[in-house]
Amino acid sequence: MARILTEESSLTRRRTSLEKETRVLQRLLRVEAGLALLLTLAGAGVWIWKGTGTVLGLGLAMGVFYVAHRLRIQQNSREEKIVQAGLRGEVEVTRQLAESLDNEHYILNDLLIKHGRKTAQIDHLIVSPRGLFAIETKNWRGHIAGHEDEARWTQTKEPGMAPLKVFNPIRQTKRHVDLLRQALLGAGIDWPDIFSVVVFLSPKTTFDVPDATIPVLRPQEAVRFIAEHEGGRAYTEAEVSALVNWLMRSK
Repeated sequence: MARILTEESSLTRRRTSLEKETRVLQRLLRVEAGLALLLTLAGAGVWIWKGTGTVLGLGLAMGVFYVAHRLRIQQNSREEKIVQAGLRGEVEVTRQLAESLDNEHYILNDLLIKHGRKTAQIDHLIVSPRGLFAIETKNWRGHIAGHEDEARWTQTKEPGMAPLKVFNPIRQTKRHVDLLRQALLGAGIDWPDIFSVVVFLSPKTTFDVPDATIPVLRPQEAVRFIAEHEGGRAYTEAEVSALVNWLMRSK
């Protein structure tokens, strides 16, 4: 069984942040609704009695805040669903990798790589005697189509639905690997064998990327690719341990 060194954290932090913000906004809504009603009614009376609309204006402004915060809660709810789906996908891919790869493999999840002012967030990085494997996981459904050099692909969730534009994960993982390679060179680490893999979790998802030079795979296909891949050279246990230690220190 592969050794898991770090767990997913950025999506968990984002989910926690959204939940916290939603709870605060829900409490605000109750206050804003009461104030909006009170100020509007009082303002209407003042308008009739004195002809001034200041209080009425405050009531209407409070109503605007109420509507804005309601819309923000709805937006948070939609984002929470997306984040939760991504989190489930990354956890499931980690489980399959850990159970199917042997203990020569190390798994670092949600790894933040920094080089200069640039950063890259790698979903899963597998360190093995045959090289490094940077995995970009997508828990997307429907049909995914595009070309390797396009900035965005299309996602058609259901037949007949209008396609959505989604970021190209191949370009994403290429950028991650390029930055990781630069960071290793900057640290004086000789490790030329770094490979990109894109993983689609759902077995029902179909994809059409005819010119892909980077593997686009299911989780178990990714396991076989990593386990059977032959890099340019075999890395010693000491080299693997040294790299793992550097990654853990730099995260």
